[in-house]
Amino acid sequence: MDDAWKRIQELSDTIRYHSQLYYDNDAPEISDFEYDAMMRELIDLEKEFPMYAAPDSPTRIVGGKAQERFGKITHKNVMQSLANAFSESEICDFVERVRETLRASGVTEEPDFVVEKKIDGLSVSVEYENGILVRGSTRGDGTIGEDITPNVKKIWNLPQKLKDPSVAYLEVRGEVYMPVESFLKINELAEMNKDKVFSNPRNAAAGSLRQLDPEITASRDLSIFVFNIQEIRGKEIATHAESLRFLADQGFMASPGFVVCRTGEEVWQAITDIGESRGSLAYGIDGAVVKLNGIDLRKYLGQTSKVPRWAIAFKYPPEQKETILRKIDIQVGRTGKLTPVAILEPVHIAGSNVSRATLNNEDYIREKDIREGDTIILQKAGDVIPAVIASVPDKRPPESTPFVMPVTCPVCGAPVVREEGEAASRCTGADCPAQLFRHIIHFISKDALQIDGMGPAVIEVLLEKKLISGVADLFALKDKEDELLALERMGKKSVQNLLDSIEKAKSCSLDRLLVALGIRNIGVVAARTLAANYKSLSDIEKADLFTLASLPDFGLVTAQSVVDFFAQEQTHHLLVELEAHGVRFDGGGGSVPVDNLLQGKTFVLTGTLPSLTRDQASLMILSHGGKVSSSVSKKTDYVLAGEDAGSKLTKAGQLGVAVLSEEDFLNMTNSGDKDVG
Repeated sequence: MDDAWKRIQELSDTIRYHSQLYYDNDAPEISDFEYDAMMRELIDLEKEFPMYAAPDSPTRIVGGKAQERFGKITHKNVMQSLANAFSESEICDFVERVRETLRASGVTEEPDFVVEKKIDGLSVSVEYENGILVRGSTRGDGTIGEDITPNVKKIWNLPQKLKDPSVAYLEVRGEVYMPVESFLKINELAEMNKDKVFSNPRNAAAGSLRQLDPEITASRDLSIFVFNIQEIRGKEIATHAESLRFLADQGFMASPGFVVCRTGEEVWQAITDIGESRGSLAYGIDGAVVKLNGIDLRKYLGQTSKVPRWAIAFKYPPEQKETILRKIDIQVGRTGKLTPVAILEPVHIAGSNVSRATLNNEDYIREKDIREGDTIILQKAGDVIPAVIASVPDKRPPESTPFVMPVTCPVCGAPVVREEGEAASRCTGADCPAQLFRHIIHFISKDALQIDGMGPAVIEVLLEKKLISGVADLFALKDKEDELLALERMGKKSVQNLLDSIEKAKSCSLDRLLVALGIRNIGVVAARTLAANYKSLSDIEKADLFTLASLPDFGLVTAQSVVDFFAQEQTHHLLVELEAHGVRFDGGGGSVPVDNLLQGKTFVLTGTLPSLTRDQASLMILSHGGKVSSSVSKKTDYVLAGEDAGSKLTKAGQLGVAVLSEEDFLNMTNSGDKDVG
């Protein structure tokens, strides 16, 4: 008995921890399958030992909680969770249990059921009054959710107005999701900007929908599947299938591909069919849902505090298959990250043929001892992205050797580095063709040359039309005005503004040029230090390691990055091209501060700020005449701290140094608009 009580407590604490990560932080550490297995074990234990089932057990409470940064909404209709099934027998038992309950209640008609895909996203409620969208909210704990109305209105396939004017009130429940292709693009851009990357499309959708700025939500390509009418006034609807058809007529994407079934065998076949289609879907699903079709019949089944008894979710087990790993290929991404990719003997899994799979990074391969020629286990769970989860050493060829990450870039031949504390290896090439898009994005960014009128979309077109093939080619666009005018959405005025901005960038300050070059470990602050101590790029190129290391807040690691950068043949070639196009290498030192608001004040940054990057915050401090240091000392005036602040925050407390939040800092600098120039 004591062992059962201890296990129930252990499971409850672990599930609460992972629930908070999943629902509130959008940052899960385990798979849905592992989470469901723990929940299942807890449910079984509480059934066997009901005296140990606490009133606040995770088995009785829905999801997460409303975040303080959003307004709270009390749901008119509780947004419940669903009970889970993991086998055909459990599904057939559910169907039979519904039938028996209805018969015992005197219902003579035979029930039918609707089977739908269970979209892997963020559950929301959307309300309409007199046909107009008036409110959107997250599920929260099922009773109280977050008011995300402005963000919900930015979802492209959610109707702002109903087509049927007779509906006085409508509340629908849906799942906001992000297509897999959009998820991959967002993570790619996040890597380029050194922002947080999302672990899967569900977390990306949840994080995007919870943005304080609705325009960020609008840029994330979110979609919504609506799967239930919570309440409707002004129209009578008898069945769930009828409600889905009605919603589709109003302009919603309503549970596409749902199936009406009468028997347990038909229900199971529909679930099987959905499972086999998973690999061909453009979005992630984590199961199938079975619902009693007759809405009036549901009252005979009732509900618990957490789940309705007239519906159940089937969770697909992760599908696994063995195949042969022919070769480990190395892909160089736009950010310079080297990603090992498994080239596989083609295998059919989860509805599609797979011949390639990610291997994440060098540590992942070493930890699982994955080698070329191995028989490996491939898995494709709810997401559509396949992964190698293990090798089978017993089937390994005798001549196999451990994998070693290359020391030079397979695309450009530049040295490959792996920073301390990072799992990824990266190419250091200043003009690596694989990183061209990222190089240009960085080169023209706000902290670098700040070329207006040239965003990611324009760069994509310029590369596609072969108007540029390197960073230096930007300065040759003045000779291609006719080709620019021929591009879509590029009128005479926008082309002229772009060319003027490029011309202006030739004479940018030295610190901005240094930032633009993308030297490893050289951000805004380090670039200003270099510009304050050297007159030109040529002088920096000639500087020796120990002289550079003696600069304020530099050290040997940063100095070595500068020396290594200028020693590369690619760098020399790029600088020759830039100089030939008239780019000045003697910008005249660092940029002049905007004012002296922070004159004489030294700041140290630690942790992740809610909206500002480290470089943005540093630039704001420098722009107001302040100084940024890398370590906390008695001379430090302020520590600007965000989430996951570490030892620097602890030391600030020991030394009595004032600690600022981002909000405090923005108020101090009167920068509530966060425009860092």
